Amino acid sequence: ILCRHAKRSTVTTEDVKLLARRSNALLKYITQKSEEITASNMKQKEKKKKKSSAAKEGRTYGEQEEAVTESEDSNMA
Repeated sequence: ILCRHAKRSTVTTEDVKLLARRSNALLKYITQKSEEITASNMKQKEKKKKKSSAAKEGRTYGEQEEAVTESEDSNMA
């Protein structure tokens, strides 16, 4: 009902907080869990960035090795 009224197809944490605003304990709990999930997601994104940057550096190093090997092969011919 809430999504149709807002003409959206997904419910956000802000929508849930809006519904729970009359119960202070529930609102605090939802806010706390939302912040925990957000922090967890940020940590995962940082790990992915580190892995992807390490993989890119590894590929760059591997490409350099291939170029050196090819130039050595052409020098031997």
